[in-house]
Amino acid sequence: MFKALLGAIGATVRVLRSDESLIKGGVASLDALDTPLGARAAAFIARGDGVEVLADLQAAAPRAGTFLGSPGRLHATYGTSEQGNAALKARAALYTKVDADAPDIPVLVRLGKVLAAADGGASLQRTGAAMPDWLHYLLNDALWATCECRGSVADTETRAAWTVQLLSAIVAHEELPAPLALVIVFEREDVYDYYRDRVYRPLLDPATLDRYLDSHREDVIACAGMLSVAGKTMLCQRLGGNPALAAAFAPLLVELAVGDGKTVRAAAARFVTADAAFTEVLERVLAEGPAGQRANAAELLARVRGADALPALEAALALERGKAVQQALRDAIGRVAAARDAAGTGLPPPPPLPELEERTLGADALDLLLANHAERLQALQRQAREEAERNATAKHRWDYAQRNYDAQRALKPDDFRLALAALNGDTGERAMKCLANGMVRSTLQHGGRLAARADFGIHQALRWFVAASRNTPFWYDSLARESIGDPEQVDLRQLAQLSRAAGLAEDDTAFACLNTRWIIEPPQAVLPPHRIWPYFADHPEYIDAGLGMAAPPAGTRFEPELGRTLEVLRTFPAIAPRWLPRLMELALGEGKTHRLAAQDVLGAVPDIGRQVCEALGSSKQEVRIEAAQWLARMGWREAVPALRAALAKESRESASAAMLSALETLGEDIAPLLAPERLLAQATKALKGKAPAGLAWLDLSLLPACSWQDGTPVPPEVIQWWVVVACKLKEPGGNPLFDRYLALLDGASRARLGSHLLLQFIAHDTRHPSHEEAAALASQQAPQQLAQYQALAQRYPDYYAEEGRLTLDQVAERIARQKMAEYLGTAIGEKGILALASGMPGHAMAAIITQYMRDHYPRRAQVEALVEAAAASDDPAAIQFVLAIARRYRTASVQERARVLVERIAARNGWTQDELADRTIPTGGLDETGTLRLCYGARDFTVTLDAAMKIVLRNPEGKGVAALPAPRQDDDADAAREAKQQLALCRKEVKQVVAIQAARLYEAMCAGRIWPAAEWREYLQAHPLAGRLVQRLVWLTDDGIAFRPTEDGSLVDTNDDEVTLRDGATVRLAHACLLDAAPDGMVSSREASAKAWQVHFKDYKVVPLFAQMTRAQPALDLQQNPAQREIADRQGWLSDAFTLRGAFTKLGYQRAPAEDGGVFTSYHKDFPATGIRVAIDFTGSMLPEENIPAAVTKLGFYSLAPRRAHQPLPLGGIPPVLLAEAYGDYHAVAGVGAFDEQWEKKAQW
Repeated sequence: MFKALLGAIGATVRVLRSDESLIKGGVASLDALDTPLGARAAAFIARGDGVEVLADLQAAAPRAGTFLGSPGRLHATYGTSEQGNAALKARAALYTKVDADAPDIPVLVRLGKVLAAADGGASLQRTGAAMPDWLHYLLNDALWATCECRGSVADTETRAAWTVQLLSAIVAHEELPAPLALVIVFEREDVYDYYRDRVYRPLLDPATLDRYLDSHREDVIACAGMLSVAGKTMLCQRLGGNPALAAAFAPLLVELAVGDGKTVRAAAARFVTADAAFTEVLERVLAEGPAGQRANAAELLARVRGADALPALEAALALERGKAVQQALRDAIGRVAAARDAAGTGLPPPPPLPELEERTLGADALDLLLANHAERLQALQRQAREEAERNATAKHRWDYAQRNYDAQRALKPDDFRLALAALNGDTGERAMKCLANGMVRSTLQHGGRLAARADFGIHQALRWFVAASRNTPFWYDSLARESIGDPEQVDLRQLAQLSRAAGLAEDDTAFACLNTRWIIEPPQAVLPPHRIWPYFADHPEYIDAGLGMAAPPAGTRFEPELGRTLEVLRTFPAIAPRWLPRLMELALGEGKTHRLAAQDVLGAVPDIGRQVCEALGSSKQEVRIEAAQWLARMGWREAVPALRAALAKESRESASAAMLSALETLGEDIAPLLAPERLLAQATKALKGKAPAGLAWLDLSLLPACSWQDGTPVPPEVIQWWVVVACKLKEPGGNPLFDRYLALLDGASRARLGSHLLLQFIAHDTRHPSHEEAAALASQQAPQQLAQYQALAQRYPDYYAEEGRLTLDQVAERIARQKMAEYLGTAIGEKGILALASGMPGHAMAAIITQYMRDHYPRRAQVEALVEAAAASDDPAAIQFVLAIARRYRTASVQERARVLVERIAARNGWTQDELADRTIPTGGLDETGTLRLCYGARDFTVTLDAAMKIVLRNPEGKGVAALPAPRQDDDADAAREAKQQLALCRKEVKQVVAIQAARLYEAMCAGRIWPAAEWREYLQAHPLAGRLVQRLVWLTDDGIAFRPTEDGSLVDTNDDEVTLRDGATVRLAHACLLDAAPDGMVSSREASAKAWQVHFKDYKVVPLFAQMTRAQPALDLQQNPAQREIADRQGWLSDAFTLRGAFTKLGYQRAPAEDGGVFTSYHKDFPATGIRVAIDFTGSMLPEENIPAAVTKLGFYSLAPRRAHQPLPLGGIPPVLLAEAYGDYHAVAGVGAFDEQWEKKAQW
């Protein structure tokens, strides 16, 4: 004991002799507050003298903490003073010199208390561990604040002594609970998840930590009970990451894997294996654990043991008395049975690897690089000159452009020759060094010309990538993806071999497939399935990890994601039996995110329908509903008996509806199940139950009266029940059952019910405070707000001058207006009632929803629900409305949802999307002659259209009238009322058709859509409304003959000669760039043809629906520059932000989403038929917009697919008409301004 005391004293003496200067330096900055304060603090830290200094430091907090460099930080420091930086450096040296074998614990404790007192909590960022503040400060200071930060990671390499052993010694010295050391190591509840493994990194050192865990098992178990979800997750990762520890702590891992928390269960379950150490514990929990743990243990046992778990599960089921656990056991047994039945299923032999040609860049590639070098020198010289001009008048001088120019100028031809050699496989040091040179790489990449060469292949792309020393998968490099060539000729196994040979990480290929860190199409979305699955069949460990059945292989740099794992599994021709239990969990489990994807994967399993049928007997309503819906999607007719049996026993209306819908989808006649008396009995019984609480705002007693198809009244209870069921199902797009329900009603009832529910939904969703409420609030808050405005205007006149000029009444009006703009609630929770709105007239539905979208567009979820409701309608006007949203809308997610809905509408009718659009053009009630007859009983009025597509109304005598008159005594009043409704409908539909079809035909021209001539005649030319629009356009046969349809149905060319369409012919919309040139190929003859058509329209006094003959393609040299992706011949044409906005808006372009700081730099227009977005860039504007100088820059084309949307497309692959039209738009927008050589200086960004 005496020797130990002497040793401790000796250690203190050593610290005082060698490190007292560092202690003094670490707190010397406090002298700036009070001259002896730093010295007193240092004396207290080193020897414990003068404890009263802590009180003085507390009095000086938090200012004293800033002089110490804000020691409680877990983030990089900004703006720290010189004194603070000096203090941090001195303490950093002190922490580095801590001796792991003989640490001076009292000094460290006292240092932590000084830091805590001085900062007073001002900079303290907590991890979530319940430790004393002084200890928190000590650790934050030692392991972050005093460290050099590299990106978002503190460099703690010099803190070798700061392990869990040191932390444990500090805890013991202060007589704190022993498990607290491990709580501090693992607790991360208050740390953003991205940083959790970056905080206190030395404490997580596996070598020391694993030994400590193994030797302090009781502390580990105690610690687990004290941790949050984040802490338990980290504990699981550490225990499971070491097989020896995992076996030693098997009971703890199993306890966490079957516990209540979903996140912790998932983290622990991946480390539970089929080893006896785990299965014995699982079986014990299955027999003796609490009910919740028994249910989870059944699921986990089935997952890890597969068919081998069947005896234990069946034995447990025989003894189990709890219904919920019984159901969990039956579900687990069903999954295991599926795995057992599929045991004989194996994968077919993988296809042979295609021959992967290794290309060699030719000697002429050097000439290309030298040309690139010259172009870059010229551009960089100009930038350096402009930088020098700015420096002459700028406060801060920059040399970035000059340094780039000097570096480029220093390159020699030999540098490029060596870089080419490296791309061709030379691994010599000089060659590799040249290829890694940033300026050389920029020259190689310039213009995309080198990569566009036929002799640049995937081997060159891989060597290019390796030279950049990136820590991302090879696939994430754009050159890699572009060098794939024919996807049929590239196999994932080959890419893996190439990556390994090049020295890339072992997980490189799996990383690219199973991680979504970047929004890039993964290999499984590009390569065919048979080029994907063989690799993962050889590496099933990545699938295991992605499914949460195991930890990722050692050294894996990423966490395989479940969604991407399911994408990969969809490429498999057969599924391994051991994955089936887990996939069945996902397909019928509580989580909805990956449910459909898992079901798609299981579609490859023979007879999977039998297992799904078993789920119809689940005690969980949601599982029964999902099983019924899955069977319907599968189209598995063998499920009919099971569905009927389940329906006979079903007591919940939502599940009954799903089963009825499934039977209907599978082709069963469910009419007997929909007899009025049966529906009334079901409704009466169901309405005795509790209605959805969220539906209380809808008074069911006020629903409109309805009639069956035969005219007999529908009991109101039936309609009320339908509304309740629809609300519970939360499917605004309806389902086959509700289609049948609505079909039982007559047309007028469907219209009344749909209109009532749609209007009630919107009315409740858009409630605002009353004017009286807003006025009361304004009178209360206006004086205080006015005073604040005036104070701000005095203090910041440049920013608040306008507010300072407001009167009290104006401030009150502003407050009232803001209050009245607030929403009082939402109806999104009751969106399911919109399923019953599909029976209302399409034009009325479209008008109501359009107004909602205009006035309440930020309510994205509601807008999507309303569009989904419209998509359920078979009314042509509603379908055309959805088509219009799918083509163009301000919110990308809504537009994407509309595209999916259009696909569904087309699929349910057996048409393509283009055929759907053609076949559902509303007629406005006009017959094939273009006439609508309005009957007043004894007399008829007629409606036709004039040349401008305006309504022309004539009385029985043929005289034009402005409106329908009031009915006379001898007229039929009901007929007159209906006639007025028909006329109103006609007006609305004509207006909608002209706008929608003009946009659709323009997009069809840009996309190059081709119609079979017979369909074109039937659905367009012969249509009473679309036919009039078709006459205002030039069309082109597949033989290259241009023509225009005339009013009498004939087709004529510019010479007025009639054109005849042969059998089997096709037509498309013409364009100036598509017209045949003369035999000599002269472009001027093509221009003459376009001019002739312009004259033709003028002679016939026909106004073109849109211009077809005025725009030409840009002059591109794709032979010289095949990889060209952008056009910039109008770069620098200067105008202002508002003028450009007006020009873009007139052409149908939308503002791009704002980036950081609210700045946006482009406008775009989407062409869904081509999958392309046209984007025109400019120098930018900030929201809210001000009218600043702005210049057009460049034109580019992008994929609408989110995973491809980040990179411009090669111009050579753009449809020619779209290229010409976009180029015309680019010039038109630039034309509102003029070129200005000083545009870069005048533009704000």
